[in-house]
Amino acid sequence: MTTWGLLREAWRSARSASVPSALLALVVALMTAAALATVGRQAQVEARFRAELESPAARTLTVTALGDALITPAVLDGVRSLDVTELAVGTTTPVDAVNGALGGGNTVAVANIFGDHERSVRLVRGRWPQPGRGEVILPAGQLARLGLAEPSGYLAAAGQQWQVVGAFEAMPPFEHFNQLALSVPAPSRAELSAGVSVHRMHVVASSSATAEASRAATLALIEASPEDLRVAAPLALTKSLRQASAEIAGFGRSLLLLILGVGALMVAVVVLSDVLIRRRDLGRRRTLGITRLGLVGLVAARVAVAAGAGAVAGVAAGWAISPQGAPLGFTVGVAWLNCATACLASLPPAWYAATRDPVAVMRTA
Repeated sequence: MTTWGLLREAWRSARSASVPSALLALVVALMTAAALATVGRQAQVEARFRAELESPAARTLTVTALGDALITPAVLDGVRSLDVTELAVGTTTPVDAVNGALGGGNTVAVANIFGDHERSVRLVRGRWPQPGRGEVILPAGQLARLGLAEPSGYLAAAGQQWQVVGAFEAMPPFEHFNQLALSVPAPSRAELSAGVSVHRMHVVASSSATAEASRAATLALIEASPEDLRVAAPLALTKSLRQASAEIAGFGRSLLLLILGVGALMVAVVVLSDVLIRRRDLGRRRTLGITRLGLVGLVAARVAVAAGAGAVAGVAAGWAISPQGAPLGFTVGVAWLNCATACLASLPPAWYAATRDPVAVMRTA
C-alpha cells in the first residue's frame, strides 16, 4: 500500500469509526487545552522573565565617581571598545540653569554627555547640539516647565549660557536623562582629559550573560580605589530572575510530562479497545495481504487524523481559557507533541493487533 493510499484509507476508517475517533480527538483536545492553560501560562511567565533579563535595565552598570578626575573620557572610550559592552555614556556633574530670557523661574540641570549619546536619547524636535559650541537639547517634557513653547532660546547659569537647539526623549534605561539638559563637549581628548571628568558613567552589557564580565572589565579600566566609586548593578536581581526562570521551566516540563503521560495512557486504552472491537475487520485486512507494518501504520495514521482534529480544538479551547495566549512557538510545539504522543501510544495496541493470527481472529470474531 502506498503512502497516499494508506492516508486515504486512514481517513475513511476514521470517519467510519466515529465513536473511537471522537474519543481520541477529545483526549488530545483535553491534553492540548490543559497544557496551554497550565504550562502555557508558565511559558508566558518564563518568556517575560527572559525579556526582563535581556532588557537594557538588567544589563546596565552605573558607576559614580565620588571625586574629580577619576573617570576620564579616555576611560569611557576604553569601556565602549570592550567586546562585552553594547554602549556606554557618561555625564559630568550637572549645573542648575534657568531660562535666560526670563532670568529666573524653574531650573533644569545641565550636563555634558560623552559616548553613545545618540543611542541613549531620541531627538524629537530640532537638531543635535554641535560639539563644543555651547548648545543643549532639552527633555521634551521640560519645555513648558521652563516657559518654552519651542526648543529655542537659551539657558543661563553663573555666567554661562547654552543655546537650546532641540528636544529629546530618553530611551530605556536612561529615563533619568529626562531631567537633564544635555550638551556635547568639544571633541579634543587632550582638552577633555585636562579639564573635564565624567561624574557618572552608564555601561550597558551586550547580554545578560556578559553583565558580570562587563562589570569587572569596566572597573578594571578605572584607576581608582573602590572607596572612590559608587557602583550600582542589578546583578543580584538578574541572578534571582535567572533562578526563578529555571525553576519555572523545570516545573513546567514536569507538568507537561505528566499531561503527556496521562494522555498517552488514555489514548492507548481507547486504541486497544478499538482494535479489539474491530479485530474481525483488521483480521480481514491481514488475510487480504496487508503486512504487519502496513496494519500498524494504518492504525497509527487513523489516530493521527483524530489527534490532529483534537489538537486544533484543544488550541482553540486553550486560547479561550487563557485570553493572553501562550507564545505561538510553544502552542505549535504542544499541539505537535500531543499528536506525536498519541501516535506513539497507539503503536503497542496496533502491533498487538497486527501480530495476531488472522485466521484465528476470523474464526473467533
